[in-house]
Amino acid sequence: MGYDADIPALPCGSLGTGIRLVRMGRAATELDVQTAQFESLPRKRTNFCQIFKMQVEQSTLQKLANKEVGWTFSDQEEVAIIDMRQGMEKNFLFGRQAKITDPAKHEEIYLTGGIWNQTDNTFSYNPATLDGGKLIELCRAAFTGTGGNTRKILLGGSGLIEALSKIQYDKNVEAGKTFVKWGIEFKEIRSNFGSLYVIHSEIFDQCGHEDDGFVLDPDCLTKYCHVPFHTETLDLRRSGQRNTDAIVVTEASCMVLRHPNAHMRVVAKA
Repeated sequence: MGYDADIPALPCGSLGTGIRLVRMGRAATELDVQTAQFESLPRKRTNFCQIFKMQVEQSTLQKLANKEVGWTFSDQEEVAIIDMRQGMEKNFLFGRQAKITDPAKHEEIYLTGGIWNQTDNTFSYNPATLDGGKLIELCRAAFTGTGGNTRKILLGGSGLIEALSKIQYDKNVEAGKTFVKWGIEFKEIRSNFGSLYVIHSEIFDQCGHEDDGFVLDPDCLTKYCHVPFHTETLDLRRSGQRNTDAIVVTEASCMVLRHPNAHMRVVAKA
């Protein structure tokens, strides 16, 4: 059995200019075992693992003194870790990859690069005119031509979240129910292209991106930990340095977008 296919010849010269070719599935004969290679290989990118550190101390006299509130060393440690985590999140989002040298210690310091600069996809919008139609355009840009999932996370500053909250939703794009995933509460926006799990991030406001956002495919995000998060106790009293109880919290890590095209920046422009 056989069917002759009419495969037209491709125009040559100026007649062939502007013709769109679509690469489809490769066909093989019955006896083929091998096939030619295609130039589709992962591209190498590098990032630095930054060493994050935080030290908490409490003097002996402070520990023995009567206090108006029942604060303990554990309370100080909790507040310091929260501040450390916020600083790490700023680096993971907007950090600039760099290597600098401490002139006093003659040692190198590595700064990790944030995911904001790891993708070339950008969607621009005007916060004053954001409506349902523009939101559909955002969803199309976020879910088409990326090869990613149909469910992605939208991290946004307060300005973007406010603009999204003012949209009058309809049958083409609608706001779903609030749900909890990974211990985080999200608000779902559903469209025909895919679903966005929306959450407000204070880091965007603190870094001057209150009207911006970032569409993240969580399955294409990798965190590398060269040194896992851990706590060490310092005996500064016996070493004759300081009359305090002290701990140091350390982590050396970085964030990498494994498939950069699956993510997208959302940038506000007038």
